[in-house]
Amino acid sequence: MFIQWLKRLMRPAFAAPRGVLLYGTVQEVIKTHKFLETEGFQVRLIAPPPEFRVGCDLAIEFNLLEQETVEALIRQRGFIPARTVSTREMLPDVLKRTLIVELDGYLMARAGNMKITMDKTTHSIVNISGGGCPDIPYVAGRLCRCKIEEAADPIALGNSLCTYLLQIAFDALKQKAAIPC
Repeated sequence: MFIQWLKRLMRPAFAAPRGVLLYGTVQEVIKTHKFLETEGFQVRLIAPPPEFRVGCDLAIEFNLLEQETVEALIRQRGFIPARTVSTREMLPDVLKRTLIVELDGYLMARAGNMKITMDKTTHSIVNISGGGCPDIPYVAGRLCRCKIEEAADPIALGNSLCTYLLQIAFDALKQKAAIPC
């Protein structure tokens, strides 16, 4: 029982990139959310950052890979959003920046509060730190001691902002080490 609960907790809510449908009223959000759920889409209600709100403190998050289908269906029903954005656009610029440090045979990449360190010669991930999100110990346990070329993408293992930031640092580290992402 506990193991099943833990697996559900650690399962990513969305393994794919996410989009957000923004509406002017709560009623529009609720109607559209219910409609998309009945159509079988994996959606959830979220609170978008204030700078992205268009009159409502509620929005609908969906799998961005299904954007064309989602938008076509909701337009047919007259549930036209005021705006559609990706979650990547919603991150403040400070969280999109990465810092790479080289020291004594190691490369460390930092994005936001997340850091990932790799041995330059073996390409093994030696440390992951930062965050404080509940999925980071699991993600770190799965990635440490793996070669970065063979490691799973962090975002495939967790579903928090910390994991998203770790993915940004992970990609920057691979790019710096000239490993295809």
